[in-house]
Amino acid sequence: MTTEPRPIAIFGDWHGLLGWALGSLDAAGIAGARTLIHVGDFGLDFPGRNRGRFEKKLNRILVEREMTLVLSLGNHDNHDTATKLEVWDDGLSSFRSNIRTLPRGGRTLIEGLTIGGLGGAYSIDRKHRTEGKDWWANEEPTQEEADLLVAGGPVDIFITHDVPASVPMKGDLKLPANVVARAERTRTLLDTVVRRLRPPHLFAGHWHQRRTYDLVHEAGTVTRVDVLANEFATNGNGVLVWPSEQMPLRVEPMRITTR
Repeated sequence: MTTEPRPIAIFGDWHGLLGWALGSLDAAGIAGARTLIHVGDFGLDFPGRNRGRFEKKLNRILVEREMTLVLSLGNHDNHDTATKLEVWDDGLSSFRSNIRTLPRGGRTLIEGLTIGGLGGAYSIDRKHRTEGKDWWANEEPTQEEADLLVAGGPVDIFITHDVPASVPMKGDLKLPANVVARAERTRTLLDTVVRRLRPPHLFAGHWHQRRTYDLVHEAGTVTRVDVLANEFATNGNGVLVWPSEQMPLRVEPMRITTR
């Protein structure tokens, strides 16, 4: 008799909203997941009088439920804090006991799957933000980090925050041409990496919409791209992924309700 592996739960943007995060943990737990992956805009370590409360409360629940959350940062996360964390032998850093971070250009092994990360993105609203309080100058992935990831070899799952340029996306905002061009730099970098790695799966967020897309490579292989919606998207913010040696992996939506 074979036992089906536990699913991995993967989530889009939460922006530090505890009620939604706890509801997401509830949904993951009901499905049997013990490892959670977040694609960024988690709301990590924002300065202010409530600094740390979100992570402390969330970590307590993770510990109680024997869950671990692995975070690949977005543009609305504290990159200054993350870059100072020690990277352990498993490729991850620890912000809290059960909240781990995946460095840009890094990789780790989860449920037998190789997970590569190249988080971060350009904040199109940065002119309305304050550096060091709710915006960080090192928010965008670099060419060096991209090269590091590619040099490590193939990955089964590629975690990004923004979406590769070859995936057609349409936002709701009308932005100045220079802002669009700057944001496109990250998308172009991600496109180069995904074309070189050709992973079976890529998960992203950032666009606040749910979308799937098959990115076909020259050799005929396909990367399934799952863009995850933001908080309050009951059927679009999270998915369950079942580990397997067979690709593509089984991916199913997860219904989430806020606490």
